[in-house]
Amino acid sequence: MLSQITYILLDAARMGNTIDEAKEMNPTHDSLYRGRSEESLAVVAPYIFLFQHRTDFINWYMAKGWGDSWGVLIKSSYPLDELHKHFRKFLIVGTEDHQQLYFRFYDPRVLRIFLPSCDMGQLREFFGPIEYFVMEDEDKNFAVKCWLQNGILHSQKIRIQDFVSGNVQTPPPSQITNDISTPSGPSMPSRPGMPSAPSAPSAPSAPSMPSAPSAPSMPSAPSAPSAPSMPSAPSAPSAPSMPSAPSAPSAPSAPSAPSGPSMPSEPSVPRPSKPKWNMFD
Repeated sequence: MLSQITYILLDAARMGNTIDEAKEMNPTHDSLYRGRSEESLAVVAPYIFLFQHRTDFINWYMAKGWGDSWGVLIKSSYPLDELHKHFRKFLIVGTEDHQQLYFRFYDPRVLRIFLPSCDMGQLREFFGPIEYFVMEDEDKNFAVKCWLQNGILHSQKIRIQDFVSGNVQTPPPSQITNDISTPSGPSMPSRPGMPSAPSAPSAPSAPSMPSAPSAPSMPSAPSAPSAPSMPSAPSAPSAPSMPSAPSAPSAPSAPSAPSGPSMPSEPSVPRPSKPKWNMFD
């Protein structure tokens, strides 16, 4: 099955200087960032690489990168420039409270959480020209294949030995699941719940019976007059306080620079209930 993979998304933020080694081994690659972002964020940018079978690049990736969340494998018959254009649409998401966040969908820890949280329309838009994704499971001894069928997300957990050797059988529909094991950590924002049905009005309570009048209380005996208190000695007048020195006026603070979208974190999973994809420029 590894022989069927055509592309891989690699995360320079996870790989560090190793991304340079990947570029040297496989010159058919492109950064998903463009313009000034491509120059200033090259060390944390996602890159799409051609993934050809029986090459040193594949052996190198499986030996060094598998299990360390370097990236996500892709099966697609579309050319690289079409995949590049498709994935650039998801680099930044706008949330419902008008924030812009980097979306690290190319991190397998993020993608395992994100895909099951999407509705049918979002899944169709995100898969687009992709036949299926393959990513490492939380247990690196397994791979997880995710694909879309009739608008429904399906997944299959595969032993890494079978994935590499190609000894993978597609399970019958009755055994296909859309459950993807997710790593521990911050949970996904929950979808807004449906409003609960209004509760039925409670029956009016019966009027309470009037209580019986209480008996009049006996008058208490008059208390003895207290002795007059002795006058207290006059307190000495306090010394006048010294006037405090006037404080120096504080220097005006420099205006803060306008904030842009936050840098991608480890991992960032922005998942608004209705994300708005924005092209990264």
